[in-house]
Amino acid sequence: MYENLKNIEKKFKISDFPLNIAVEPSNYCNLNCIMCANDKLTRKRGVMDIRLYKKIIDEIAEVNPYTRLWLDYYGEPLLQRFKLFYMIDYAVKKGLKNIDLNTNAMLLNEEMAEMLLDSGITFISIDCDGYSPEVYEKIRVGAKRDIVYRNIEYFLKLKQKRKIEKPIIEVKIMEMEENKEEIDQVLSYWRTRGAWTCVRRLISWGGKYDNGANSINENRIACGSGIGILPITWDGIAPICVMDCNADFPCGDVNTTSIKEIWKRRNEYLVKPQMDHNWSELPKICHNCTDWMVVGENRWDENGKPIEKTYDSKSKMIGTSKNG
Repeated sequence: MYENLKNIEKKFKISDFPLNIAVEPSNYCNLNCIMCANDKLTRKRGVMDIRLYKKIIDEIAEVNPYTRLWLDYYGEPLLQRFKLFYMIDYAVKKGLKNIDLNTNAMLLNEEMAEMLLDSGITFISIDCDGYSPEVYEKIRVGAKRDIVYRNIEYFLKLKQKRKIEKPIIEVKIMEMEENKEEIDQVLSYWRTRGAWTCVRRLISWGGKYDNGANSINENRIACGSGIGILPITWDGIAPICVMDCNADFPCGDVNTTSIKEIWKRRNEYLVKPQMDHNWSELPKICHNCTDWMVVGENRWDENGKPIEKTYDSKSKMIGTSKNG
């Protein structure tokens, strides 16, 4: 079902600047999902200062405006309401080409839908981990399946009514034991309503959860999660890896250091050992992590055509159709 890991690894490159930067507007969330470690965070809760955010965006705009800005890391971005739209607007005005968002859609009401379609954001991924209320609400604790489905449907219809291409709206399901029998239903339901669809494998957040993976080092490849994305917490800490949700292994602070300098340091400490397969030299967080085994996802456009993830640092799109 998923692309061969060795084939994925062939696409990895060491870059001078991140292909993806996940900026955390806040680490507050309105849900308590069973596969998420948000309720286990030990780092302080807070909201990003807009001056810090502007510093981050200014550097991205100067170095590579095609870097994919993800306005989420650990938390629900729509909780920030109007501040979120200021953040999107600032990135748009600075010329960023790929402004993305991941949401659980509980707060994606009609007002929020209007503002998002006006905002200039380019890609929105919506988590939808079940078809039936029983399965969905068992996984997405605190959410209501019917509210989420209604919100997404309204969002898609509003976009179609406006006859606009952007943002791309993707509905994503995380494959796990609890929902594996409903994956095809979720994909079929949203595909007929004009959404991109995506299936991802369960991650362990650096070994905090059992994701069903077994051997840590057997046939190991370089980890895509460690190579392509730099997370930045609400208070400016850059964890060594996007799986380091508690920022236990910081590689810099963007309050005082440039992203480019942090990325250079990170390449030496994490990425080069990954690419060279020097597993013994990896930082401690990698020692018991199996998330390298679940890198990659299956993604389809609104017509059901497979989408291939791009690793191009100058791309306007998150991917391109395998069929053109």
